[in-house]
Amino acid sequence: LLLLFEACASFVPLSPLQPSASRASPAHSRCKMSSYGLGFDFGTSGARINVVEEERLKVVYEASCSYSEQSPQVWVDALETLTSNIPEELRRSIRRISVSGTSASVMMYDRRGRRVTRGPRMYDYSASAASVGVVAAFAPQGHTVRSPTSTLPKLIMWDQEEKIGADEVLCHQADFLSSQFSGRTDKFVSDWNNILKLGYDVKELQYPQWMADLFSSQRISMDILPDVVRPGGEICKISEEAMKKFGLPSDCLVVGGTTDSTAAFIASRASSPGEAVTSLGSTLAIKILSKEPVDDASFGVYSHRLGDMWLVGGASNVGCAVLRQENFGTDELIRLSDLIDPMEDPPEELKGYYPLTKVGERFPKNDPTAQPILEPKPDSRQTYLHALLAAIARVEAEGYAQLKRMGATPVTKVFTAGGGSSNEMWRRMRERLVGVKVERARFSDAAYGVALLALDRAYDK
Repeated sequence: LLLLFEACASFVPLSPLQPSASRASPAHSRCKMSSYGLGFDFGTSGARINVVEEERLKVVYEASCSYSEQSPQVWVDALETLTSNIPEELRRSIRRISVSGTSASVMMYDRRGRRVTRGPRMYDYSASAASVGVVAAFAPQGHTVRSPTSTLPKLIMWDQEEKIGADEVLCHQADFLSSQFSGRTDKFVSDWNNILKLGYDVKELQYPQWMADLFSSQRISMDILPDVVRPGGEICKISEEAMKKFGLPSDCLVVGGTTDSTAAFIASRASSPGEAVTSLGSTLAIKILSKEPVDDASFGVYSHRLGDMWLVGGASNVGCAVLRQENFGTDELIRLSDLIDPMEDPPEELKGYYPLTKVGERFPKNDPTAQPILEPKPDSRQTYLHALLAAIARVEAEGYAQLKRMGATPVTKVFTAGGGSSNEMWRRMRERLVGVKVERARFSDAAYGVALLALDRAYDK
């Protein structure tokens, strides 16, 4: 049984940081003979940590803090609170630390003044058309950096607003936070996953020539860019300052991190080409392990490197948000789902549904003018729910088929995460329509995935 620790709950933080309760397993009492990995996941509304035992990969401690704004100081406060509240004996046995952050969340840092000078520009910030145009003049067609929310246009936009200073360097959210343990701020260290939307070539493991040409044209030094290690790869031993502040062992290693969505995939324990994760939240997102990378910015499809495999993903605007829009409450969803036969299709006249909540779709079809199709609407709420769930499942199936057409490894098994993963009838319906085994992911907490990464047990190298 899990024991409740009061430490995090009793801490009174400065707003806007709000810690939640933490939990520890009795297994942490064996820490004298065990080694542990510490994983941090910094998401859109808070931070979570997992401490995982190396041999059995069991979570022995977990905690979280929520925050109401995105700022470097709030993140550091969360990191320090969460780390300090880990039981002291357990802290002394942590051997490896890794951090995940939101993708393409970036800032500029003064390495001499040791402070953030610009940003953060977060994952959902869109750079100007002018900066995207500069990038598009050099980046290959279909490259993810051609998107206004990618890291590189945000960097170019900063330089257009005011020339980057001689002491300024670039770092992602995860890079910045891992430096709180490593002390590496003269030149930050990033990872294959966070660096992707900056333009780093994760296949050749170098910054490409087109980036050098772009930087030369804008008179920006490439020296401002982070060094790069693989996710889970060693950065350095913890700094003496961090060792003393947090009571961590002197041989504790700081290792390469990842993005929050990649960490959630790692947590599922999908490990072979063809294994995939569907996230059934407000929108539908799919990711699959592939032998080959697939990149097409027009569809929002890109590939993260995991060892010698590629994590290929796409996201639809279709998802469970339509259920809330159509006023399906939790009790009604449970009751009606029990009455639906997952082996049967809805009536023929309802098979044309495309359950968007607003105009526009990007994946599996790229159509910014795509309209929600929710007509004709039957009198029966059961029939209506059946048609909606089947329509979402068809979009999922078409998503995996589209990735296959683009060159990804065909799907062989699907793990499910998100709120929709708890619906057993829907799982069986999706299994029929996707055509492969579908099961609920045992773990979906990104902090667990980062802890596996910390232990270097996330994927085959």
